[in-house]
Amino acid sequence: MELFIIRHGQSVGNTCKEDMPDCDLTELGLRQAGYVAECMKGADLTHIVSSPLVRALQTAQPLARSSGLQIRVWIDAYEVRDRGLYRGPTAQELERAYPGIVIEDEVEPDGWLYAGDETPEMGHRRALAVLGRLRREFPGDERVALFAHGGFNRFLLRAALGLDHQSAVRFEESNGSIYWLSLQEPEIVVRYVGGPRPLFTQEGPAAAKV
Repeated sequence: MELFIIRHGQSVGNTCKEDMPDCDLTELGLRQAGYVAECMKGADLTHIVSSPLVRALQTAQPLARSSGLQIRVWIDAYEVRDRGLYRGPTAQELERAYPGIVIEDEVEPDGWLYAGDETPEMGHRRALAVLGRLRREFPGDERVALFAHGGFNRFLLRAALGLDHQSAVRFEESNGSIYWLSLQEPEIVVRYVGGPRPLFTQEGPAAAKV
């Protein structure tokens, strides 16, 4: 599997100190979402997966439109949160707001549960579970873009590299950044693409910062 782990564009919550567990992208964030779609031209994606949080879904939309792929919503790809509980939208509310998405997990009648108060160890376990699901559902030559969040993405990267939640390894992640992982057991190749530049050219993959 070729896995592209993408952080959402700048959100309103990124610009203030107020606790905003589920908020829209800013104007800059919407532009960054467009840059991500441009960067991914030529990636030959087979699937798009997203967190249920609005900022991830909004970032995934331009790529879904340009690729013709549906956005598959996985509830467990939400951001790691060390504050209190938040109740997200219902499945019907999400489907009305983002036509064409496919919610692949059960959502409670009063909305999906963002439990909060998550420790690093809990976040790491959730990342391991999502990584296992990715490997089961997308074996072989599948090419998957996963839209999620700065904190969760770091746990997911550590999990993919066999590091635990206490690892001192840190990953640079700006809004709209892309990590490209080739998960070809037993080898894992990590490529980092930091800015709004094409990943692929007519000659093949563009040079990437490793």
